[in-house]
Amino acid sequence: MSETILITGAGRGLGLALAEKFLSEGFRVFAGQYRSVPNLQALAGRFPQTLTVVPLDVTDGESVRRTAEIVAGQTPALDILINNAGVHLEGHRPPLEELALTSRYLHHTMEVNAFGPLRVTQQFLPLLEKGRRKLIINVSSEAGSIGDCWRDREYAYCMSKAALNVQSRILQNYLGPRGFKVLAVHPGWMQTDMGGPGADIHPNVAAEGIVELAARDWKPGDAIYLDYQGNPLRW
Repeated sequence: MSETILITGAGRGLGLALAEKFLSEGFRVFAGQYRSVPNLQALAGRFPQTLTVVPLDVTDGESVRRTAEIVAGQTPALDILINNAGVHLEGHRPPLEELALTSRYLHHTMEVNAFGPLRVTQQFLPLLEKGRRKLIINVSSEAGSIGDCWRDREYAYCMSKAALNVQSRILQNYLGPRGFKVLAVHPGWMQTDMGGPGADIHPNVAAEGIVELAARDWKPGDAIYLDYQGNPLRW
């Protein structure tokens, strides 16, 4: 039986690259999308037997619950969960004096980047408990590091990723005794809508690194906060 994986935010960028890479590795992939996008539909056309696209709004608890029911109706277990859905709403990255501290900027960033992964993990935990790998990968960022923080703006994004990092630590504490491994992975500065065309790497490069991380034989006590090449990062 092929292994199964759920990837949130799979409609574009890193999520789409991850879906394609895991499909090419023989996985059964459930791809969560916030809205229908042509690239993901085209991928479904190439992998009709192993890719299932599911609607998923990680900010909506009922949407997450319904999606978990859909997936549970199609597979008895889930081996890997990748919480990839994320937003960066600061646009041209204004300084504090020019920042519009609206609820959409502040609350929505936290809802997607920090609370969204927790909602998804909670609802999919029963399926993950039955999986062989029991691996949860939260797509974080070096922007969430407090020890190596160099920024003087991007408040909500950085704060949301720091929150995701501590969530990952707490989840490892809680789920480690049950055989789980939780990772918080910085995928690098990617050429996506969020990273821009001048970024360092194509999302396919990050996806290849994350697939390699997923294939490792992880122990509960191993490092949690890493970059896509497996290098530990400072909390």
